[in-house]
Amino acid sequence: MNLAEFHQNIEQVWDHIEEQCDEQDVDVDFERQGSVFTMTFGNRTQIVINKQESMLELWLASRLGGLHFAWKDNDWINHDGKRFYDCLAEACAAHGEEVTFG
Repeated sequence: MNLAEFHQNIEQVWDHIEEQCDEQDVDVDFERQGSVFTMTFGNRTQIVINKQESMLELWLASRLGGLHFAWKDNDWINHDGKRFYDCLAEACAAHGEEVTFG
């Protein structure tokens, strides 16, 4: 994956998160600022998702801690073999909102 593909892929990830949360009536607001995507829930807690351009990684920070994901086999996977969207769903649940990302 080159740098342009990386940025395009992450933008698609962020779009998918917003679409799924909107479709499922999740109580969350979104903010995009440069390489940072912030989800702020109704209880004022946050999940932060960062683009790590220099390493071509996607980082997820939540109440459950921080995770790093690399693009492998057409999916964002962490060092434990977990999919990004599965980890994000777990993080959303820890912040009080049930959501699935498919």
